Amino acid sequence: MSTPRKTLFTILLFCFTLPLWGQSAGTTVFEFLKTQYSARGAAMANNMVAIRGDINAMFYNPAVLSGLTEGQWTANYVDHLLDLQAGQILYGRKSGKFGTLGIGLLYFNYGSFDETDEFGEATGRDFGATEMALGASVSNELGEGFEYGFNAKLIYSSLDDYSSSGLAFDGGIIYSPDFINDFHFGVSVTNLGFILSSYTDAKQKMPLFVRLGFSKKLEHLPLLFTASLNDLTLNTGETADIIKRFSLGGEFDISKVIRFRLGYDNGINQSVKPLSGRSFGGVSAGLGILWKKFRIDYAYSEFGDLGAQNRFGITGRF
Repeated sequence: MSTPRKTLFTILLFCFTLPLWGQSAGTTVFEFLKTQYSARGAAMANNMVAIRGDINAMFYNPAVLSGLTEGQWTANYVDHLLDLQAGQILYGRKSGKFGTLGIGLLYFNYGSFDETDEFGEATGRDFGATEMALGASVSNELGEGFEYGFNAKLIYSSLDDYSSSGLAFDGGIIYSPDFINDFHFGVSVTNLGFILSSYTDAKQKMPLFVRLGFSKKLEHLPLLFTASLNDLTLNTGETADIIKRFSLGGEFDISKVIRFRLGYDNGINQSVKPLSGRSFGGVSAGLGILWKKFRIDYAYSEFGDLGAQNRFGITGRF
């Protein structure tokens, strides 16, 4: 590895280490940035931090874009809890000079609300609330099995006539050792940034999210296995809670055109599980159907008593 690349790798590791000191549990702004939009990713319990070559993973870990062998685009729609609507549109392709470039839009629509006065009486007026983020990505090889990537995201939130904005950055690394076939290890830090304008004067925090994981295509079984540890900066006071925030996923090649996916997110299960009894919260499943240069994805995610989410996506190559 050349000296400039060694320096860049050292800087990246330092940036990843800083957030790992931990954040206290509490509310943050722009929570929609932590929503999982990809149907493929959601079906595998959001384990895309180390899946190379899929544009759907751009906001999980921007380093995955370095694995694109051709141009890709995707559009995903989320039928959220409480009838909220969300989605993403992404596009990426290789550029000989800069590596791989990508651009993407996230949106979250909270619907319309009936306005009331201080006495709870309807005024006859309604208003809406939306949030969105426009992001740009660059990814490239780092040398000796390493790839890196960065996102920059401009964030906008509106509630009736009021608005808020922010700027956030993502960074990630993927390592693919040459002594293990089809194995990739990924680390990413997302939503590291600051607020440009706020709804209130109160001090607020960005929804910083750190995850690490791996993916392995099994040699004697048509299965892509994935696993990750999520939200590593969340400090609940219990060290063991970090281990509890794990997720597992798999993608089975049923045939040349059909992929079956299954996942389990223990962090979600612990969050939605009732005080007594069991819960299927955190369980997810889905399908991928390949047709010519397109892939159609569907995912179902269970949240226990809160309900379920459905996601639909289509990804194309060019």
